[in-house]
Amino acid sequence: MAIVISGIIQAVYGNLQLLGYYPSNHSGFKLTGSYFNPGPYAGFLASVFPIALGLYLFREKVINSLVLFNASTKRDLILNTITKLSFEYVPLLGIISIVLIIPATQSRAAWLAVLIISLLLFELRYQILKTLFKQLTNLKKAILIAGSVLIIGISLFGIYHLKKGSSDGRLFIWKTATEIIKDNPFFGVGFDRFKAYYMNYQAHYFSEHGETPEALVADNSYYAFNEFIQFITEQGVFGFIILILILYFIIRTPARKENQELSVILKISLLSIGVFAFFSYPMEILPIKLIMVVLLAGLALLDQNKIMRFQNIKIAFPLKFVLKTSMVACIIIITVFSFNYVNRLDASFKNWQLAISSYQYGDYESAIQEYEEAYPKLKNNGEFLMNYGKVLSVYKQDKKAIEILEQAKTHLNTTIIETALGDAYKNIEQYKESEIAYKHAANMIPSRFYPFYLLAKLYEESNQKEKAVTMAKTILNKEVKIPSTAIKEIKTEMKHIITKNELFN
Repeated sequence: MAIVISGIIQAVYGNLQLLGYYPSNHSGFKLTGSYFNPGPYAGFLASVFPIALGLYLFREKVINSLVLFNASTKRDLILNTITKLSFEYVPLLGIISIVLIIPATQSRAAWLAVLIISLLLFELRYQILKTLFKQLTNLKKAILIAGSVLIIGISLFGIYHLKKGSSDGRLFIWKTATEIIKDNPFFGVGFDRFKAYYMNYQAHYFSEHGETPEALVADNSYYAFNEFIQFITEQGVFGFIILILILYFIIRTPARKENQELSVILKISLLSIGVFAFFSYPMEILPIKLIMVVLLAGLALLDQNKIMRFQNIKIAFPLKFVLKTSMVACIIIITVFSFNYVNRLDASFKNWQLAISSYQYGDYESAIQEYEEAYPKLKNNGEFLMNYGKVLSVYKQDKKAIEILEQAKTHLNTTIIETALGDAYKNIEQYKESEIAYKHAANMIPSRFYPFYLLAKLYEESNQKEKAVTMAKTILNKEVKIPSTAIKEIKTEMKHIITKNELFN
């Protein structure tokens, strides 16, 4: 119920953003809820929706499993009344509020999750198809199945073309990720290492094939936009087999007869997250992970085998007392140490935020000081190291910048890191290393002009005039993905480079 209520609050928040009462958290989107863009927001709503719909469709049986049948006191009667009213109206409010807002998120992954789960829950509740199939002849069954497949195919085709660029971008990421899997098939590249490897493989692809049409949809990618592909990339085939076994045992978890419907709701809610995971990154969204923990805990609570096993265990009082005391002591110790660690980590994140603000105001010295304070706790965070290295490069602390940026590459790699490395190497006149970094950035996202511009400027500064002219001509002939003032200025500067060097020759 708490999850459903949180979904209602987020849906109301989103509606207020659409109506202009609250600002969005992203300059490019009007609707984000309390998230940073509509994707995670829609994923959260899609995770809440099956819980709300399931509780509403099976409300009679769920209420019967929760109410106190021997309600003899006034307090018990009040509790029963509150329970009944809550399960009658709160899930319904959740369904209505989410259905009203989720189309506006433009998240096709969330739409699919909501649609598939809705059809499944309605079928489980009313058994429409089961009843219909009993009444149809084999020919009519075949026509119905063929028609359904055709409708689904047309719908998926329409969803693909709704935002074709985004769809093509995901397909390209999956295609490139398979190359990582081919090179690391059994054990993968390691937990949370996708973002350290992916952009290098993307750069390798374009260095081999040139600026193909896929370059127009390529970007800096931290995620595979498919949790299962990303899991295989990071954990390999062996890890994926373990995951499949775990999912199998979760699905097979039996529940007591009076809790069958609640168990089904929990499993279908997990399935909703699984559908969304085929096209997005729910495992990077903390609220969705919290929902998963609650759902799994609920299944564990309803596990019939566990209940039977624990009923048969007889523990003597002294041993029970020792076990309880030990558990409480362990929890207190873990809580104290965790609280201390979280406080220090929180302080480091605040330092990082202050550093970003100082950088934006041009106060590089203060920014570096804040980064230095945060470094001990965030030294394994690739994004933090990228920001830190970039500031050091801008402030001309180039040797330190190179050290930090090289560390960043072991956790994350992007065009930002590579161009910052190129700048740092150029500043200390290590032109060959600078050229390698700029070229790598250019190969990562060939449609971008900036790395090519930096290469042209490097060649001019290092007196490699022929290379400077060649690169300037390449930039002038380059297709523009999104016209901008910056690109016009770059092209104007490239014309000056060509004119100047040709006159000199």
